Amino acid sequence: MGGVAGAQVHDQDLANRNGAAVDGRAGVCDPCAPSLPCASGGGAMDGPLGIPASHGEGSLAGRHALTEGTPARPAAWRGAVRTACDRLAPAWSQGAAAVVNPYFGLRHLDFEVAGVTLARVAGSPLTMPRRYYREQVASGRITRGDIAEALKAHGLPSDEGSVARLLMHDGAPPVQRLPLVSHVWQRIDAPTPWAAFCVERISQFAAAYFDAGQAAWPLPWRDEPLYEAWRGFARLDASPRAMGLKGVADIVAGLPRRPLASIALVLKTLAIPDAHVVDYCHAALLDIGGWATRVADRPRARGVDADPTDIEQLLAIRLAWEFIVFRAVPGSRLEVAWQTALASLPSLPATRMTPDVQVDSVLQAALELGYRRRIVADLAACGERPDRHAGQGRVAVQAVFCMHNRVEVFRRALETVAPWIQTLGFSGFCALAFARAPFVEAVAPVTPSVRPKGPGADLEHRAAITDADRGAMAAALLRGMSLADGLARLVLLIDHGPSSAHRPQDAGSGPSEYRIGELDAPMVAAWLNDRALRARLAQEGVAIPADTRFVAARYDGAHDEVAVLDTGPWELSHAQDLRDTRAALEGAGARTREERARAPVSPVLASHLASAPAGARTPERSRAAADPEFVGNAAFIAAPRARTEGMALDGRAFLHDYAWRRDADFRILRYIMTTPMMAAYWMNMRYYASVVDHKRFGGGNKALHNAVGGCVGVLEGAGGDLRNGLPIQSLFDGRHWLHEPLRLNAFVEAPRARIDEVLAGHEIVRSVVEHGWLFLFQMDSEAGGLFLRARDGRWGQLS
Repeated sequence: MGGVAGAQVHDQDLANRNGAAVDGRAGVCDPCAPSLPCASGGGAMDGPLGIPASHGEGSLAGRHALTEGTPARPAAWRGAVRTACDRLAPAWSQGAAAVVNPYFGLRHLDFEVAGVTLARVAGSPLTMPRRYYREQVASGRITRGDIAEALKAHGLPSDEGSVARLLMHDGAPPVQRLPLVSHVWQRIDAPTPWAAFCVERISQFAAAYFDAGQAAWPLPWRDEPLYEAWRGFARLDASPRAMGLKGVADIVAGLPRRPLASIALVLKTLAIPDAHVVDYCHAALLDIGGWATRVADRPRARGVDADPTDIEQLLAIRLAWEFIVFRAVPGSRLEVAWQTALASLPSLPATRMTPDVQVDSVLQAALELGYRRRIVADLAACGERPDRHAGQGRVAVQAVFCMHNRVEVFRRALETVAPWIQTLGFSGFCALAFARAPFVEAVAPVTPSVRPKGPGADLEHRAAITDADRGAMAAALLRGMSLADGLARLVLLIDHGPSSAHRPQDAGSGPSEYRIGELDAPMVAAWLNDRALRARLAQEGVAIPADTRFVAARYDGAHDEVAVLDTGPWELSHAQDLRDTRAALEGAGARTREERARAPVSPVLASHLASAPAGARTPERSRAAADPEFVGNAAFIAAPRARTEGMALDGRAFLHDYAWRRDADFRILRYIMTTPMMAAYWMNMRYYASVVDHKRFGGGNKALHNAVGGCVGVLEGAGGDLRNGLPIQSLFDGRHWLHEPLRLNAFVEAPRARIDEVLAGHEIVRSVVEHGWLFLFQMDSEAGGLFLRARDGRWGQLS
């Protein structure tokens, strides 16, 4: 997308991208069309489990007249605007797609209530379609016992009759979503895709405004604040006239110059009821959710806290398009239809669970109980066991893997082919406090006439990280890895990253979630091999044997290979160790690929994964299959490796080594629960959202991705909203879902009182646990058993 204003929009392309107005999968109906009225839900009809439908939810609240006398309340609306903006999570860079939780802004709501909110605001589902759960029941993945237990947990009848009625129910009726003016007019003026057109024009502008060097013709207003730049762009944009909207330039010129004043004008003109202002702004942002989440993390304009943030300015732009359509459409048909749409809104937004939402919640809980039952039984059977390396003298090689669910299979294979290697899991390589500043090639004078002088011009006088800081960071890393003592002769520090070129995120057009920490393991290895740093570590109480060498390596999760990186000038002293280790890594890779090929989740991929040298597949950019990345993730386990050694976790668990008896002040526990566990939760929610609501939170078809603005993101095709999620090829093989949408099960081996202390001191962690976004378990190594923390803060024993 190199150009800027004035591009014509092809009607058929927009219609194809916009899709049908009624989403049959999500059961969503737009209340905007008089010919397609939504069920009001105000009757006394019982739900599928005999639960009375809530009275008043969906009832008419009277007509909201569009009068100029409607009082404007900018001060009150500002708080509503910020509340709506806070509901969206930041997307960061395009390469960090796997670690972005699109539901983060709803964490203060119970999981089920968040589902009601998303359905009400945007018609978005938070669970899978009913047919998916019926398929899981038919295959035996969900048992009737799972359903009965889920019904009981929701306080519903769990007898055989209730289970049978639940399975027979065919799906939810259409959900009434909040209307937008552009959607209303699109239903009247079909087949013109007005909603998609508004998104298209905003996307074209945003791509030019945030361009990082791809556009051949830069946007003239890039130095202006976002909203002011859009006003300049929109006044010259010829596309609305081509679509039949006249006088748009004059309408834009008449908008207030301040974004919040513009928002207030739109809310007043459209007579949005006070009770629905937050939801209306939220719906408008979700309509351009790709760009909204991308700008959500940007600093406030000009660095002044009082100025509107970029996401607030983007909201002003999206609402301005509502105003443009409302004013530019001739005649009274749109105004009458808009009044009808407003009249269909209830007096207050519905937040209670309807019977159909309860059914979906029960089925999702049953799916999760099926997985939980197996992993809890396996963990309980293993119990606390001694480390197999204990009492056998010094370990020859230690391999520390960065936390990745697919690594679990590789670690198990490596321990089988090379029992003399001790494997550990750790998340922290990419938490080091340094940034990469690559050299930039540019034409420059060879012999400049002016040479800089002063201390800052000489690198000798600039220490980016002091020796004291390096020592403290290195000591914390070794303690976090449980390697403050007992170090082997050879220690591998293995981060993870693809060798793929199949996505713009991995092909050098921008940072990847893997490339965020691609220099961390080599940097840590270099530090820990430094004699001066080792002397400082000894002062910190961490002694590294003189013959211990640290080596950086990289795990390629797409092909299950570990490549040892630069080993340094000392390689001769550890030549045999390196040869044996490389051979073991190759054997483990082959064994891992064989296991994945036998996995029943996707027969279509079996032969593809089993093919031998995996690296031969790497450079094929046209290959449709995407890299698996974190597919299948469902659990996080922080415990000694002895707890899980030998367990076949199927590459679905993030493993983080942790021995609480060696954590005197429980600082490591606090780090694990606030950083690695939460990172796993964010990755889990990203995959969950990309499956249950791929239309809104997924990445679309990878084959159609086009990079935007250099490293800003991707579009699906030539336009539409930014696609920040995971491509469908990473999640679905054409016949089977590769990822099972489950909320994360986090298991921590530590005293319950200490876990509760961490929760009490960290609101975000406590919130996701107590509102049902993450299931937290304690593994009791003293009394035995596993305990689940309920939403009310009480612990219940499972085994």
